Amino acid sequence: MVTVEQFSELLKQSEILGISCEQLNKLKAVGEIKNNGKKWHRQNCGLLVAGFLFCLVVCVPSILPRNHAVLIKILLDGLSEVFDIDELDNYSCILTNEVIGPYVRIPVDCNACAGVNNIPKVSNLTQEEFLKSYAFTMQPVVVQDGLADWTASEIFSYDYFKSIYTPGSKALKQVNEKCQFFPYATNISGLEEFFNMSLSRVEGKEDHWYIGWSNCEGQATNELRKHYKLPYFLPQELDHSKLDWVFMGLPGHGAPMHIDFVKTSSWQAQLRGQKKWTFETPPDCFGVCSSKLEVTVTPGEIIVLDGNRWFHQTQIKGNDMSIVIGSEYY
Repeated sequence: MVTVEQFSELLKQSEILGISCEQLNKLKAVGEIKNNGKKWHRQNCGLLVAGFLFCLVVCVPSILPRNHAVLIKILLDGLSEVFDIDELDNYSCILTNEVIGPYVRIPVDCNACAGVNNIPKVSNLTQEEFLKSYAFTMQPVVVQDGLADWTASEIFSYDYFKSIYTPGSKALKQVNEKCQFFPYATNISGLEEFFNMSLSRVEGKEDHWYIGWSNCEGQATNELRKHYKLPYFLPQELDHSKLDWVFMGLPGHGAPMHIDFVKTSSWQAQLRGQKKWTFETPPDCFGVCSSKLEVTVTPGEIIVLDGNRWFHQTQIKGNDMSIVIGSEYY
């Protein structure tokens, strides 16, 4: 076996010959020296991680119930401890939900959408009727009088949100580190850049944009909820979500066709602008359920949907900026 002194001499000679450290690291012998004394799982850490993650994102979701996120988080935390990996929350995903989502989603019971042929618009919806006909079904519905007694339609604007997510604020930091930001097809890297845009870009004179984000910071949530409340048709016992979802954009843009990965169904209130929704049946229900459903949601209306099962996309119509606030219920 080569001694430390002999190996040091070889390193000196390699420097004289102009051999770089990168070239040395590619040598099989150097690799064997590095792995000498290490256990097998330490030597093959990358292979084990890749295999584990493949099983986690492809196999596990197909056998676990819809609320499997907590279990997966526990498994990932355990993985980080075994292989001395830093907190996994600090890393970005190579494959996002948009890429792998359609392939690892929960299969749909086609009986749930077999009778859904349109998207009704209703008013004066009672909680009993909501629970019976819409709450946990695949029947989307638009409630036309859902924003009664709200001030959000008058208050929420680009400048209003900018005053909440100020540079260095906890609210902005939480969105960057713990919440979610959706740039969609817009060339905006995050909420900080979004609220630092020029006036001409905000108004759409440079390009048209569409973004969304979730708010998971307590003080910002309290401020937002001063101007809206749980929709009247939702029973109080379904108000468990601590997240607010905000979507903003200019005409012509929206979210591409996708499915959601949230706990259950959700509602979205159209505060400003108009948004066209298009729903497509899950591939496993072709020939059983309606292939496409469409509806345009106008200011003052709330759409309720199960985005985990319906594939859906949105497009802002008309001439005005669209502002939407939404949340989940369960």
